[in-house]
Amino acid sequence: MKTNQNEQKVKELYEKYPYPLRADHSKEQIIYFAKWVAKIFGETEKYWKGKSVLELGCGTGELAIALALSGASVKGVDFSNSAIKNARNLAKKSGTAKKTSFVLKNILNIKENEFGKKFDSVIALGSLHHTTNAKKGFEIACEQTKTNGLVIIGLYNKYSRAKHRAKRIMIQLLAGEDIEKRIKIGAKFFGSTGNLTKDADKYGQVYETYHSISEVKKWFKENNIEYISSKPAFVTPRIDEIKWLLEGKEAFFVMVGRKR
Repeated sequence: MKTNQNEQKVKELYEKYPYPLRADHSKEQIIYFAKWVAKIFGETEKYWKGKSVLELGCGTGELAIALALSGASVKGVDFSNSAIKNARNLAKKSGTAKKTSFVLKNILNIKENEFGKKFDSVIALGSLHHTTNAKKGFEIACEQTKTNGLVIIGLYNKYSRAKHRAKRIMIQLLAGEDIEKRIKIGAKFFGSTGNLTKDADKYGQVYETYHSISEVKKWFKENNIEYISSKPAFVTPRIDEIKWLLEGKEAFFVMVGRKR
């Protein structure tokens, strides 16, 4: 597919099935997401207090709300109108509307001075690999980050996602680009998660890219980002990535860096 067709298919999926849609979670359950991210670089949810955060690809807003409940001021960006609508509703429900704002926009169209300020942290977890240019998305994240601020990105791993990539090839052969058929076939042959939104994200997604630790380390170097930590941790990238594959886990990895 061409670039604009890829974007349209991704948008089509998330307009119909906004993700992750955990609106039934309590405040305590939502705060877990802020704790989870902070733990990657050795902090607790208290780290976020007083911080300004930009989330690229905020989806239905659970992480943004978690950060706001932990004391941050958060701006979320997503190009799914359905996702942004859900995020704003969740902010009202959680009492964080004054600490959050949500912008309907394609990540790749964000300009350097888009928001009139830089942020203490820029987070993109599970979003850049659904854009048509993940590296450009990362560079935009870096542009929006203050000096000494954190850049936190999560991507599908090139090696440890191999099993799911094989499943996607089969789904593509049987269902093509028909999202509904993809979801049904994926659930039939590989098992349903029991949640239609999760099944849609897992099987209905027509476009995604895959990245390695070494590739992202190169992105860090090119953009003057000092590597801090990752989840899962690694020692020798290629060897560890193959271990993740063999162990049947960690197809998604997060890397954290500090802007110099």
